[in-house]
Amino acid sequence: MDVLRSRSSRFVATLPTRLYRALPAVILGTLFNILDTGKLLFAPWYLLWRISLAAVAGIVYVYHEVLHTFLVALLALTTPSTLTSQLAMTLGGSRFPGALGAMLIEILPFLRGVATEIRSVLGDDHPGLIPTVMAAYALTSFLTGAAFILLGVLKLGNLVAYFPQTVLTGAIGAIGVSLFVLGLGLPFPPSATPISLSNAGSTLFAKSHLGLLAASFVPAFVLSVTLRSRRIELWTRGLIRSAYYIPVYLLVIPAIFWIAVRAVGFSKEHLIATGWLFTVDATSTSSTAIVATWNYWSLFDFRLVEWWSLKSAIQNIVLLVVIGVLNLPIYVPTLAFTLDVSYDMNHELLGQGAANIFAGVVGTVPNILQYSYSVYVTRANGGRFELSLVIALTTALFFVSGLLLPYVPTILASALVLFIGTELALEAAWEASKTLAWMEYAVVLSTLAGCTFLGFAEGFGVGIGAAALVYLLYGVIDSPARVTRWNEWNELQQVRDQDTDHLAEHPAAPAPVPGRLLSPRSHTPAVIMLDSASGTASATTHEDADVLRHIDACVLTLSGYIFFASVPSLEKALLAPPVPATFFILDVTRAHRIETAAARCLPRCVRELALKGRVLVVCGLAPGSGLHADFGRADIPFLFDPAAAGEGKSILAFATRDACLAWCEREHEKRVALGTKLEGLDDEAKQSAFKSFSRLFNFKLRTVLGPPGGESPEENAPAQEFERFIAAGGRITAYLPGHTISCTGILFVVEGQLNRVAAPEPLDTDQQRPSVQRMLSMLPHQTVRAVRARWSVFSRNQPVHERRLKAGDAFDCRTHSDGVVAEKRSVVVQVEGEELSAWALGKLNEGSRAEAA
Repeated sequence: MDVLRSRSSRFVATLPTRLYRALPAVILGTLFNILDTGKLLFAPWYLLWRISLAAVAGIVYVYHEVLHTFLVALLALTTPSTLTSQLAMTLGGSRFPGALGAMLIEILPFLRGVATEIRSVLGDDHPGLIPTVMAAYALTSFLTGAAFILLGVLKLGNLVAYFPQTVLTGAIGAIGVSLFVLGLGLPFPPSATPISLSNAGSTLFAKSHLGLLAASFVPAFVLSVTLRSRRIELWTRGLIRSAYYIPVYLLVIPAIFWIAVRAVGFSKEHLIATGWLFTVDATSTSSTAIVATWNYWSLFDFRLVEWWSLKSAIQNIVLLVVIGVLNLPIYVPTLAFTLDVSYDMNHELLGQGAANIFAGVVGTVPNILQYSYSVYVTRANGGRFELSLVIALTTALFFVSGLLLPYVPTILASALVLFIGTELALEAAWEASKTLAWMEYAVVLSTLAGCTFLGFAEGFGVGIGAAALVYLLYGVIDSPARVTRWNEWNELQQVRDQDTDHLAEHPAAPAPVPGRLLSPRSHTPAVIMLDSASGTASATTHEDADVLRHIDACVLTLSGYIFFASVPSLEKALLAPPVPATFFILDVTRAHRIETAAARCLPRCVRELALKGRVLVVCGLAPGSGLHADFGRADIPFLFDPAAAGEGKSILAFATRDACLAWCEREHEKRVALGTKLEGLDDEAKQSAFKSFSRLFNFKLRTVLGPPGGESPEENAPAQEFERFIAAGGRITAYLPGHTISCTGILFVVEGQLNRVAAPEPLDTDQQRPSVQRMLSMLPHQTVRAVRARWSVFSRNQPVHERRLKAGDAFDCRTHSDGVVAEKRSVVVQVEGEELSAWALGKLNEGSRAEAA
């Protein structure tokens, strides 16, 4: 109770400060939610540019009284769809704390198609027409959510990591272009001619539209320039970098607008007719009709639903689900790349599935995570607390928007959309040009052009084809024989001689190079998994690599051309290795080129490894080499001076393997010395741990070893018992988080928590590159293994928690090949003596019998 009271008082005390810091993100998030309603008001123009500029003449909207009812219902459906998405993601459906969701606007043509098909079957006067269409809309949310959940359960989100980052960048640039075009036409009155390729110039620069265009474009342009100008940042002393700058700037626009309107004396009707204010139905502005206008639930009547008529709209329903599912794999990786954070696509799929199932329950349409909104809310320090406030504020506005919308100038929404579109387009077309090679940049531009002029799905296919062509050209360019200079050839030959020397055990083997780590075995595995064609990463862990085991290191080898497809295996080997290590050595000796997107994953991996007390170093990278230039183009900060290690965020790199291993050994010795100091297990602490061990496991020294010989003073009995325990083979050790426990006997956990890690299977060279016949013979066995690995988490026989050891647990290292790693600071007792081992074995058997019972 005291803890609850103290936390409540702390929350109340810090609430004003948190609200002050949350204000920018709350303002932006709420503006974005209001903006989606504006998109629906001008949905035809938006969709013509967002989906396909070439299909302008092919999209025909059916204007009918019934379909007008559906449009009004869609305006009411967008806010509940946004709220369900935001609520699901804020409660843990997304790993991005600033993730903002909204209705999936790309599906609007398919929603209209569903309504049109059902209307053609039932007729205009059928009483079940509107209830059937509303039930179909809710059904699309259920189906979309089920598709997301199925993909997440099957872990198919892992395939998203193999999408080329250049293609995703081009697709986001196309979204920026479409938003920019939407922003240009957003403030124009409904009577204006819709924008198309043929009349864009005459429509935009018409005399009646110039004022709207200037009032929208100039604020967006100024905002974009001030955020990108280094001189303005210095002149304002960093004021434009404040999280309040964008929200305050946007709120100044309507303030200036209404001051000017009052000064000139324009009437409200004139402003609506000329496009300066949104057109809102008069019934929506009356306080008595607010609930009736937005109460779309009144359109549901399941007694009148004609379920059989849904088969006529099955094509549009399927296309709607497919479009919804395809958008998320594009947004999530790009959002993670822009924010420079890691992501779990399977988690995002499950969270988005829950959001859409929730949307179906409340009877609204599908929703999805919004890339552009999430970027700016996150940059405004938005998190789960801030988005909780956005949910509350948006819910309140849901019921009073009919009263507020008439006072929101269209130029505010237009300026915001123009700004976001400009920033996204510049990120793809300008910022990417600073880091990408010209062939990689060509993929970005081709994807951007394809998505803009052919359609989003078609343009994405164009980008994939362009990426494949680029990688083919890289293979052709790198395949011819190259003339190597003497120093390069001599260095390469020296590396090969060193590899042979490390593997050699023959008496005639050359003497070790001075300064090299002495080892009777190899610090490099006898079998190194190399694949120059794909450039994948492989962890070199082997039972004979005693030097690596001694310094707790793992070697990852990269070879050939390293491109985006290498990123998943590299991140998995670094962030989720089969056996955790303290030092990860990335060997790029055999690599000759790396793609910018693949290189950019290193700083993120280094940052996450540092949180766990682990280090990534690179060896085989020569300063000034072509590979070093590739890393430099991606702004990877390498440091070639070991004496300056730890300064800034640089990654330590070595030209030779010997220098890298020597530095790792020195750092290992420092960590061991520091760890011994931090463990703090002096004699008194060890005696206290021995008492805890005796209490937890009911250990009685006199029963196990017998009474001590001779007499001893009573006050010295505990100390002498502890000394007898140590002399009989007991050992008490403390381990810091992340340390691997060298376990040779029976282990008892006294304090903390340990994790059992499956030992890597020995390398089988016959399975690395098998023949066709051998592969076919292995197929059934490998299939069964894959199914068991995939579904083991759902198996009752293999619970997830069984590999975790906590205080009071015991583990026999002699009968298990698993490794043991400390997850928290842990105190462990190990016994190896004959008498103590006999007692420990009996204790293990006793525990096994009790568990079986």
